[in-house]
Amino acid sequence: MSEQVKITIIYTYRNRDAKRVRYSLLSLQQQCVQNFKVLFIDYGSEVQEAKAVQVMVEGFRFASYHYVAHEGLLWNKSKALNYGIKHAETSYIITSDIDVLFAPQFVKTVATQINPGSFSLFQIGYLSKKETKRQLTNLDFDTISTTHIGDTFGIALFPKKALETVRGLDEFFHFYGSEDEDLNQRVQMAGYKLKRCNELMLYHQWHMRYPKKQDNVLHIHPRLTNVVRLNQRHFLWHKAHCKVQTNPKSWGNCYSKADLKSLERPDIIIQLDNILAHVEHCFGVVLAHHSNSIVQIIVSEAPYYKSLKYKLKQALGKQTQSYMTMKAVNDLILKEILYRYRDMNYAYKVTENLKHIYFTIDFKTRPDDQN
Repeated sequence: MSEQVKITIIYTYRNRDAKRVRYSLLSLQQQCVQNFKVLFIDYGSEVQEAKAVQVMVEGFRFASYHYVAHEGLLWNKSKALNYGIKHAETSYIITSDIDVLFAPQFVKTVATQINPGSFSLFQIGYLSKKETKRQLTNLDFDTISTTHIGDTFGIALFPKKALETVRGLDEFFHFYGSEDEDLNQRVQMAGYKLKRCNELMLYHQWHMRYPKKQDNVLHIHPRLTNVVRLNQRHFLWHKAHCKVQTNPKSWGNCYSKADLKSLERPDIIIQLDNILAHVEHCFGVVLAHHSNSIVQIIVSEAPYYKSLKYKLKQALGKQTQSYMTMKAVNDLILKEILYRYRDMNYAYKVTENLKHIYFTIDFKTRPDDQN
C-alpha cells in the first residue's frame, strides 16, 4: 500500500454501547499499517447517546464523526452506509460493525486483497462473554480465544466504484436482516468477483442477542413483527429477478436534525382512536388527499377498547366496531413507511405509556420518481 490513504472504514451506529465502539477503534489504532480513515455515521441517535459517542470517536485522529438523519426516522443501516459511501474519498471501502475487534495485521493484509474487479469477505471469530471482558481489559490478540468461527456478510472490502455501480445498499431494508447479503449478491451480478480471505483477523465482541420475540410486542423503540422474514423475502426476490440497481439516483441522501424541527408545526392534525376501519381508511385514502402538507396522525387507545362493556359485547357476539391493538396500529404504520414513505421526511413515536402513536410526515419531501 502506498503512503496515500487508500481505504475508508465505515461504521454505522444508533444508540448502542459506546464502550464497544471504543475498543473497536482502539484495535484500529494498533494496526501496523495506518493508511486508512474511519467514517463514523451516527444515524439518528438520541441526544445524550450522540454526544457521548461523538466525543469518544473524535478522540481518534483517523476517525471523523457524522450525525445524519434524526430521532424520528426508523433505523436504516442501508441509508447510513450509503451516506458513508457517498462521502468516502478513497477508492476502496470497508463496511464495518461496532462489535468488531481488528487484529493488528488486518489493514496490511487487506491491502493485498485490493483489486478493482473484485470484493472480499472475511472470516470472523466469536468471543465468549468472559473472553470479551478479558480483551476489553487489555487487547491481546496473541492469546485471544473464540467459541466458533464463521463467515461475514457485512464486513467486506469493496472498490468504491462497485458500490456506486449498484447504487449502494437497498434502502428498503429497515431494522435488521439481509441487507448485506443483498448487496453482495448485486455486486456479483454487476460483474465483480467475490474473494474470501481465510486468515482470521476479525473478532466479534460478545453482547446479548437481539430479542427477536420482542418484535411481537409494542415498544417505545419501534419494532416490526416478522421484519426479518420480510427483509429476507425482499432479498430473495431481487436474487430471483437478477436485480442490480434497486435505489433511485438520489441514493445516499439523508435528512438532518433541522428536518425533524420542520415537523414540529404540522399543517393538519388527524386524531383517531384505534378503530380498525378508521385507521385503515386514513392510511388507505385520507393521506392521499394531503399531498402538499405536513400531516400529523395521532392514534390513541380508546378507553372503550378496554372497557367491560366492549368485552361483554364481544363475548355475546353483538355488533360493535372492530378495534386494533396498539401493536397492530404500530405494524400497519411501520409497513406504510417501508412501502410508501421511506424516502420522505417523517417522524414516528410511541409514547412511554404505549397508549398513543404519533406519525408526522412532510408530503412536500416526496421525491420525484427516478430510475
